[in-house]
Amino acid sequence: MTLYDFIFIKKSPGKYYRHIAFWIAQYLFWTFWALAFFISLTETLRFGLVLNDAFILHAAYTYSIVYYFSPKYFENKQYVKFSIAILILSLFAYILYIPYMLLAFNGIKESEDQQLLMTWYFTMNFIINGPPVVCAMFLTCKILKNYYIKMAEKQILIKENANAELQLLKAQVHPHFLFNTLNNIYSFTLDKSPEAGNLILKLKDTTRYMVYECDVPFVPLQKEIKMLKDYIELEKVRYGDRLDLVVMIDGNYEDKIITPLLLIPFVENSFKHGASKLLKSPWIQLSIQVDETVLHFTLINNKPPDRLVNNQRGIGLCNVKKRLELLYPNSHLLTIESTVQTFTVNMQVPLQKLSDE
Repeated sequence: MTLYDFIFIKKSPGKYYRHIAFWIAQYLFWTFWALAFFISLTETLRFGLVLNDAFILHAAYTYSIVYYFSPKYFENKQYVKFSIAILILSLFAYILYIPYMLLAFNGIKESEDQQLLMTWYFTMNFIINGPPVVCAMFLTCKILKNYYIKMAEKQILIKENANAELQLLKAQVHPHFLFNTLNNIYSFTLDKSPEAGNLILKLKDTTRYMVYECDVPFVPLQKEIKMLKDYIELEKVRYGDRLDLVVMIDGNYEDKIITPLLLIPFVENSFKHGASKLLKSPWIQLSIQVDETVLHFTLINNKPPDRLVNNQRGIGLCNVKKRLELLYPNSHLLTIESTVQTFTVNMQVPLQKLSDE
């Protein structure tokens, strides 16, 4: 059994071991506490044993509050009843505690003045190390344990929600991409162009990758870039020589991994809101630089002058921004600049080596 299991296990007999350990720790704590007041080790051990001989009273008081009055009143927000119950229980514990201490230290045989003095002294002990204090220590341990459990459950819930949101965002890329690409193929089928068949084959390969290979947190960067090149080829057929397209990919990307479908929305956006809206001289410049630990992505395209910021509102770019925040919090860089004639995207994301996955 690990220390974590010992502290947080809820099943028997593990939880009983935890309670036994608490009461043993109580004995050791009050014994060493008594050492501060008694020079003699014998007196220290005797006083510690006397304090811990009240174990039944301590335990009865503690478990009554923690497992009966607290669930019955406090957790149901009946604070007045809870306070009254604690007051009555504390008074009853005090009535039992004082005679026990007087008997343990032979106070019954002393004079009335001495008994009164000892009663005052043991009253202070009741306040300092009596059942209420032991109960408070028990509750502190229980509250800290429950707080840790709640925080752990919260983190798990946050992670599950983030994963669910990522799956939803990733799923949105598929229809968005397919819708635009099918539009391109449709235009070729209307003209009965033989290129339609080639486009369908490329679309089939791209779709297979998106459907069957992107259902993981990370994919080889090599495959992601290949899919990006295939998409660009699909678009180049549509524009022909009318489009001035420059693609520069540099660096070793064969042993790196990246989150899937992160680059395609930017490229798709440059065609949809840039090249397709210009009747003449559309151009796109794409640069991908792969370092050992960082991918540098720069994409610039021209656009109609009247489209100043509208192309930032599509599903694709909002999708990527959200995914970057979830997958690379505080470790990515994304700047988007829209001027009268150009639209620029600069992005940096951390990379892992394929062997480190």
